[in-house]
Amino acid sequence: MESHRADRGPTAVIFDLWGTLVAFRHAAWDEVLAETASALGAGLEEFLTAWHADYANRAVGELEPSLRRVCRQAGVITDDARIRHVLELRRTALTGMFTPRADAAPTLRQLRARWYSIGLVTNCTSEVPHLWQRSPLATLVDTTVFSCAEGLRKPDLAIYELAAARLGVDTTDCVFVGDGADSELDGASTAGMHAILLRTGDTHPPQDWDGPVIRQLSDVLTLLPEHPVPPTE
Repeated sequence: MESHRADRGPTAVIFDLWGTLVAFRHAAWDEVLAETASALGAGLEEFLTAWHADYANRAVGELEPSLRRVCRQAGVITDDARIRHVLELRRTALTGMFTPRADAAPTLRQLRARWYSIGLVTNCTSEVPHLWQRSPLATLVDTTVFSCAEGLRKPDLAIYELAAARLGVDTTDCVFVGDGADSELDGASTAGMHAILLRTGDTHPPQDWDGPVIRQLSDVLTLLPEHPVPPTE
């Protein structure tokens, strides 16, 4: 992998969460959405239309206001008890899905052993930061950027710049690894990062990606030097 400077290579690796460090079970989540619509007394088609339309807002804020907006858009009159029930339903489902890929922790440990800084940048709803803190991966990552907490989401340039700044590096010193959702790879590339697509067979990768591809997380180790080169004055 070529560096933007003759004497430098990447010094940090930033990962996406869902579909990357943690597999996202799409079929199971479709069932959760159907159960959510039913619990709210909404028609599934109307609910899904409103749900997907509010994604951009939900990704940069709290989940409950988004859920109430979706209900209004879907023509549903609901009460606090139903909202609480749905929020708990989602937390339970996401907790059950929050299982790191088998090679996630070993890969992060090897990167740390090689002295790479490690970051996480994820578009997510407001339950996820709490789940992350209970994850075995949490102690293996140096900094996290959750879209819902920062009011920024991929592929906005600012979210990549924020992650790099928190790691104390330039964006051009970062590798970004993701499954390609939300145009995240294009965003990372625009920010100056070395973007790599993780294509595992259980994701929906962009069809037009012509950059580096790995088949499992541990493959990123083969694309990096054994140790990053420190900055030169």
